Amino acid sequence: MKLRTKSWLAVTAAAGMVLGGVSPALATGTAGPTEHTDMGVTGDAVMEHLQKISDISTAHAGEGFRSLGTPGYEEAVEYVEATLEATGAFDVERQAFEVEQQTFDTVDVRVDGEKVEVTPASLTEGTTEPLTDIPVALPVDDDYSDLAGGQLGCEAGDFDADAEGALVLVARGTCSFGEKTQAATDAGAAAVIIYNNDTANPDEALNATLGERIENGAPTAAVTYNVGSDLIAAVQEAAEGEALTADFTLETEFVTSKTWNVIAETKAGDHDNVQMFGAHLDGVAEGPGANDNGSGSAALLASAEALAEQPTEVDNAIRFGWWGAEEVGLVGSTKYVESLGESELGKIKAYMNFDMIGSDNYIVGTLDSDGSDVPIPDDVTVPEGSAELEKVFTDYFADIDQPNVGTDFSGRSDYQAFIDNGIPSSGLFSGADGTKTAEEAGMFGGTVGEKHDTNYHQPTDTIENVSQESLDIFAPAIGFAVHTLGYELAEEPTDPPTDPTDPPTSPSDPPTETPTDDPTDEPTERELSIDPQTIEAEAFVGDEGVQVTATGCTADTTATMTVDPQNGEIEKFEQTAEVGEDTAARFGVRGLEESKVESYIGTYAVTVDCEGGDPLTGSFEVVAAEEGPGAGGGGGGDLPRTGNEALPLVVSAGALIVLGVAMTLGSRRRRKS
Repeated sequence: MKLRTKSWLAVTAAAGMVLGGVSPALATGTAGPTEHTDMGVTGDAVMEHLQKISDISTAHAGEGFRSLGTPGYEEAVEYVEATLEATGAFDVERQAFEVEQQTFDTVDVRVDGEKVEVTPASLTEGTTEPLTDIPVALPVDDDYSDLAGGQLGCEAGDFDADAEGALVLVARGTCSFGEKTQAATDAGAAAVIIYNNDTANPDEALNATLGERIENGAPTAAVTYNVGSDLIAAVQEAAEGEALTADFTLETEFVTSKTWNVIAETKAGDHDNVQMFGAHLDGVAEGPGANDNGSGSAALLASAEALAEQPTEVDNAIRFGWWGAEEVGLVGSTKYVESLGESELGKIKAYMNFDMIGSDNYIVGTLDSDGSDVPIPDDVTVPEGSAELEKVFTDYFADIDQPNVGTDFSGRSDYQAFIDNGIPSSGLFSGADGTKTAEEAGMFGGTVGEKHDTNYHQPTDTIENVSQESLDIFAPAIGFAVHTLGYELAEEPTDPPTDPTDPPTSPSDPPTETPTDDPTDEPTERELSIDPQTIEAEAFVGDEGVQVTATGCTADTTATMTVDPQNGEIEKFEQTAEVGEDTAARFGVRGLEESKVESYIGTYAVTVDCEGGDPLTGSFEVVAAEEGPGAGGGGGGDLPRTGNEALPLVVSAGALIVLGVAMTLGSRRRRKS
């Protein structure tokens, strides 16, 4: 699907203000697109790759599906690599790293002799031996019904002497799970239970992660809101001097697993101006992870294939990342960002994240980087330019009348490491464990009160439960974003070309003269004209430029001009133009960046290759002010500017822009007249 050019020129320019950069190179001769498109990326194309990923996962069901350290994950990595390499358009790299992985053996918690259903916290320490007959204690708080205050256990001061050697109960909320465990450990607790704060889903299990191992930390497990409330009531009802007691066993082992990210970057494009798109490829051991996150991974593959089939090469390099070990703490994306030096990080101008796009009770969500729908958490810093990235999606959806909502920009997925390093970020999200509201149901359909993904982290996260309708909405949006960040637009010609299907008109009268036997004119002499041959740098980057005309070429053929800068600042480039009936091909060259005027000073060798004889050669020189005669002159009109060409934040030496297209259009108009 193509969108209206006029509305999208503004979006491209806005995004370019924070994302753009121009390398000291010359523009290529092939004209780029005049409007952004979704590149034909469809939900069906995504589903084809998702089926492959799903088949790999289910084939390894007995080995943990596609989770960290499994054969299923490695096979999925191989599938992604093979798909990308088959396009021939990308340099593909597998980045290896190690992750400390945790397994659990016996987990048994009993309070007053009754078994309590718990979920061990990820990265918790275990018990070296079973804890028996330890007291159960609460933090100091005057109201345990408000899920606030001291019962959150965010500081050691929230506990009194009763916590020493006890199993303590703390509520989810405000601070991280790791901070709760650290505070309880500092207070002398022997073990910790964190209970959920989801009163709307009181029987919802809590999967907590401590973020990192805590040295000598108290073993920690999590329970539902209802279980936590019952435990609090039991502690409060215990007779004075007869504290409730517990037995607590949590056996765990940490092993080191080797895993991988897959990174693919277009061979074409400006590699100092990288636009990045990512999705995590791993899943959880509980299920095949079709939606989480086979869907996002498959969408990147479909977009990469579509990009490889575009008729012109990208202007900005596109880099895709498939992350490993996301489900155990965003490890893969974090390792990748940490592996980049300051210089390489500076080349990444934008990051887009896609973590679940096929939820069965879906919403159409954009990561709300401008905070217009969902307030930005206090501990999240939003890099400048993120709002412009979100606008790529919101304007796209507005143009096709697709309702959408902003979702938490909280760092809960792989964009966290990028925003922590100041890289503008946004993305799309179809929903996970959030609950669908009546307003959302009115916008997207589905069931009010149910999770957005009713199969989240479950064995039922299968391809059969992925919403095709959701994929059909998200897939072209992702393709459109890739195209928008990859290409700078060229304007359409103001004069449409003559319809080639129209038959030529016949003259009303026969020729008045009979052709003579011999030609009356000598063939046009082959010659290369460069005007001026010496130009001051200030004129070269102004409205003036250098005009190159090759005469004596065969009419109605294509001529190629090659400019080979000798100053080391600018890259060699080619440009093509049509040869008119006057046997002339016309080109023009001028500097683009006035702020980098000195970088253009030097000699430029020019070669024009056209039918009708040997290549024509010459040169021109750009000099500092008053260095030589002939400064000034006329070089012809500019090519249409795209959004990124006029950016205030350009940081490179600048680029030369070719004027051959304008010259060619002029030749066509002369022939028609």
